[in-house]
Amino acid sequence: MHGPQPPQQPYQLPYPYQQYPQQQLPPPRKRRTGLIITAVFGALVLLGGGVTAAILIKGASGPQPVVGQEPGPVDAAVIAQKVGEVTKYGDVAVFDACTVMPATLLEELGFRDAAHGWHNQTYLARSVPAAEATVKDELAPISVCMYEPMLENRIERISIAIYQRPFSSLLPADYAVKGDTLLTVGGLKTVLSRGSKPDSFDARITTSDGWAQAIVGASAMADNKEITDHKATFMKLVEQVAQNLTKGPQGLTTHVHTGRYEKVPNACDVLSAELFEELTQSKDSGIVEAEFHEREGVEKFVNDKNETHYYYSNQQDCRRLSPEWYNAKSRSNGKALKVELRTYRDTDMAVRNAQDCNPNSPSSKMFGEPVLTDEKIGDFATCSYLVGGGSPTMSFVAGRTQVRLTGDGNWAPKDAKTYNEVFAPIAKRMVDEVRKAIG
Repeated sequence: MHGPQPPQQPYQLPYPYQQYPQQQLPPPRKRRTGLIITAVFGALVLLGGGVTAAILIKGASGPQPVVGQEPGPVDAAVIAQKVGEVTKYGDVAVFDACTVMPATLLEELGFRDAAHGWHNQTYLARSVPAAEATVKDELAPISVCMYEPMLENRIERISIAIYQRPFSSLLPADYAVKGDTLLTVGGLKTVLSRGSKPDSFDARITTSDGWAQAIVGASAMADNKEITDHKATFMKLVEQVAQNLTKGPQGLTTHVHTGRYEKVPNACDVLSAELFEELTQSKDSGIVEAEFHEREGVEKFVNDKNETHYYYSNQQDCRRLSPEWYNAKSRSNGKALKVELRTYRDTDMAVRNAQDCNPNSPSSKMFGEPVLTDEKIGDFATCSYLVGGGSPTMSFVAGRTQVRLTGDGNWAPKDAKTYNEVFAPIAKRMVDEVRKAIG
């Protein structure tokens, strides 16, 4: 029924994906497409809500139209922001960018789609004792927060990066170049810069004590038809950010799941500092990079029996880094580990939609055939494949979650076969953690 087993797979395991040869291509770092993505024989077909799509499938008598069933509603809000206690780096309380510029502020100003779309966050996940405070890259911000809509043809971005001593080198509060405007906003010195287009702006705000700066940016604001006066709206945003900076550090914003995903933990809790140190045999810097999608995603597949299936899931990513990563001289010896968790509504959806290791999938033509591991890891096939010019990504299924692991730095081999050998023990450990955390 399933055909011969791939020769690279020594253990006996039926591949559920062979019944569903169509595959969703591995997502980019951030998604700007619509919420419903379909990959049928390598073609991506975008479906709008409430639209019935006719898809051509090759049959014995030539192409035959198959009318796809309409998908059920997706959950529009499966994550929310929650503010916890302030984190400290050594003896210094840290500003958190998403706390200084929360999603609720963007919503109030009219950026509703961005506020409830894709969230990208860099933050100090835990307080770091003074003896371990080793991150000293003067050019790096200590915290970043970005928002974008998860809608087709919408690319506006609202962002904030916070630079704070002693980790960052700050510009003089009144430093300006040609075209900049010096202002006082909310009692703080501010430098306003216009972007390359009339709907794009940047502002650099310096706290009154001179120990922290926030760079606030907005681009492609014209994509939001609700906002007509781009500069006035941006200045309202800058004023609110300045007021929040004046209050000092107010806590750490984290993203928590809601609704049917309420019991799913934050990816950076699954890949904890302790687990990172265990897996990499390196210290954790305390700083993490994370991505969250507030709207649930749905993929549609039509199998070889012309049966339509919909698979609902939510994606989140977390990347942890060793202290060497922030030092240009030692970065190559640094260790980075990223985990992507795509959690489905139930285990059956995860089983049937796990397509990364399918050698017949469209993505194999783009990235090359996935290299299967020599042993079973997780619930089904496990493999590594190349995405871009870095290290391979390892993919496997644990319960109702598809897991992807990507390492960076000299410790992560560049070819998939060697990567499998090095990362197999790491993947086995992650399987246990994901099952324990999510089920």
